[in-house]
Amino acid sequence: MAERRPLRFENWDQVVADLRTLLESGYTATGKWNLEQMAKHLNDRVRFPVVGFPKQPLPIRVIAAVVRNTIGPGMLDKILNSATMPAGKPTPRSTVYESTSNDAVAVAELEKSIEQFRNYQGAIHPSPLFGAMDKSKAERLQLFHMSHHLSFLVPSSGQ
Repeated sequence: MAERRPLRFENWDQVVADLRTLLESGYTATGKWNLEQMAKHLNDRVRFPVVGFPKQPLPIRVIAAVVRNTIGPGMLDKILNSATMPAGKPTPRSTVYESTSNDAVAVAELEKSIEQFRNYQGAIHPSPLFGAMDKSKAERLQLFHMSHHLSFLVPSSGQ
């Protein structure tokens, strides 16, 4: 079985290039999700700081508020300082998708959302877990999140 690849995006052009390589060359998934599922998940997560985060059920909002007001800022600093995200952490079910075997459509949507984020000039919506952040921090968090997920897909060309 293929091993997860080391991956660290420094900019959006690298993300888009990697997405296109995965589409064109094919890939081996070393985790639970395929490219379509990752692209849909990442599309949601890159849009939320721009358009706002969805309202969660009350118990989740309470837990998120406790995290945000206690350990959330430290968690964000740890991610930003290490440039990594831990694997296997839970994610909202609303951002987990079943596969319909349509990688190209999902990647095209993600590329549009990346462009929207890149060009966005307004205030970044506060993260339910991490709180307020400027665009630079939000961008770094997004790039690390994309690196984390896409590292589980190994291009067939062996890149």
